[in-house]
Amino acid sequence: MARPKPNIDITSANLVKDRQEFQNFILDVIKDTFIYSYTPNQIALDVTNTLFTLYLYNKSLLVDTLEVDNVADYVDVYLFGVKQPQDRYTVLTNDSDIIIQFNVDITRIPQDVVVTDFLIKGKIVEIE
Repeated sequence: MARPKPNIDITSANLVKDRQEFQNFILDVIKDTFIYSYTPNQIALDVTNTLFTLYLYNKSLLVDTLEVDNVADYVDVYLFGVKQPQDRYTVLTNDSDIIIQFNVDITRIPQDVVVTDFLIKGKIVEIE
């Protein structure tokens, strides 16, 4: 799968005049090129109806040459636009799916949460 072109305004590239602006521009290009956003395909509650499990089907992590010990470092989970701390969830992968399991209660009324309330950002690609 080819990576999409960064969504950076080309006219702003011509206005970069100092080192800090240039660094910010490069960081914007890198961020927009490698970070993808997905809504989970499915969410489920455990038997206690408090802990969520999020499923991303036909997705894989884009692992760099420098691998990290914890695959959760490649993923950020947002609920209602608020980034959840990484110690609240674990990320499991297999050949074609990514599964995110929460280990703490993250909402007051879990039954009212729908799939579109979550957003998962990270180095994630679709499997062709």
